[in-house]
Amino acid sequence: MAAVLSSKFIGIMIFYIILSYLIGPLIGYYFLGKTTKAAGTGFVVGSVLSIILWYSYGSKMV
Repeated sequence: MAAVLSSKFIGIMIFYIILSYLIGPLIGYYFLGKTTKAAGTGFVVGSVLSIILWYSYGSKMV
């Protein structure tokens, strides 16, 4: 259980939170039309990208 709370794991999770909840929606909002629907699309794209990155790289780094 101690390995789950390592600083490396926490840093990786913070990166994925920022990608999913901030960067994705902001990119969607500004590039897809400044609507809440565009921000929602950005959220979905950011979340999917986070999952892909986690299975490709993140899980191997921890």
